[in-house]
Amino acid sequence: MTQHPVIIGLLLGLAVAIAIVAAVGMATMRDTFQRLHFSALVVSLSTGLVAIAVWIDHSDAQARIKVLLTAGLLFVMNSILTHATARAARIRRLGSWDPQPDEQIAVLGGEHGTGPRHHRRRRRK
Repeated sequence: MTQHPVIIGLLLGLAVAIAIVAAVGMATMRDTFQRLHFSALVVSLSTGLVAIAVWIDHSDAQARIKVLLTAGLLFVMNSILTHATARAARIRRLGSWDPQPDEQIAVLGGEHGTGPRHHRRRRRK
């Protein structure tokens, strides 16, 4: 008897546990932008675990390639969807995508610094 059913069960159980933690995190966060971080858990971690479980369970090359392509596509599209959702939430809340006068904006290679840790206040004219 092989250990495959046990390993597959553990992988799928862990994927479900991560999805539950993400759902609870999304329900308890107070801000849309905080909730977006929890939605990425499901796509990045749970999808990867499911893909590994399918890879172990199926010896068919076509099934393995399909699950890897699906997981990869979900992983890549997650960042695009997260950015679009954050942008839409910001426009809905502030009425504009543009930076507000009182916001702290991280500037790469700004006036006094050259690294990503340099912050300066961006002002409208």
